[in-house]
Amino acid sequence: MLLFTRSASGEAAHKRLVEHGAGGANAAVAAQLIAQATAVAQRAGADFLCVGSSQQVGRTFGERLTAAVTYGFSLGYERLVVIGNDCPALDAGQLRQAMHALATAGAVLGPAADGGVYLIGINRKFFSAAAWTQLPWQTSRLGNALAECLRQAGAAVRMLGQLADVDTAQDLARVLAQLPEGRLRTRLRHLRATPQRRVRRQLPRPTVAPTRRLPQRGPPVY
Repeated sequence: MLLFTRSASGEAAHKRLVEHGAGGANAAVAAQLIAQATAVAQRAGADFLCVGSSQQVGRTFGERLTAAVTYGFSLGYERLVVIGNDCPALDAGQLRQAMHALATAGAVLGPAADGGVYLIGINRKFFSAAAWTQLPWQTSRLGNALAECLRQAGAAVRMLGQLADVDTAQDLARVLAQLPEGRLRTRLRHLRATPQRRVRRQLPRPTVAPTRRLPQRGPPVY
């Protein structure tokens, strides 16, 4: 299980996740989303890797993600399930479903409502770094382009159910309306409603502890 994520401050610099301003409030929301993705990935029952901002290599998003997947496979893993931090509706059960599907399919994709993907499951033999760097990452064309790329590589592609991801304040509002009641929803709603000057004084703590360092080696399993 590979979590590919920017730091909370990096996310805040690239996304406006609250209506009342960027900066502290954006970073606080991003921290909650990263903590949620980390907790969900760690509950999935597989080895967990996190490739954060300081470990990413490449000029473009596509180059950095491709390098992260290449790194995962270099540790000896034959299959990887890759997620980001922007799909708070994703749960551990859906991750286990993806891992199950990947045992018999060449690839698994979780389609996002905006045309992208919230999850990529890939077997090593169907991964091509050269092809991946050429894909239209961060566009509405990615989902179809990635599925076609995988099929051309010979993979049978299994599709999961569609979920919404969060790139804007409007996205966050829509996702919050669909999330079940709980600590994550409560904290995100509080951050959306809190003026930026108050958020800067004291950010709510993330719901999980910071992620551990990447292992240097791993067994050839998920």
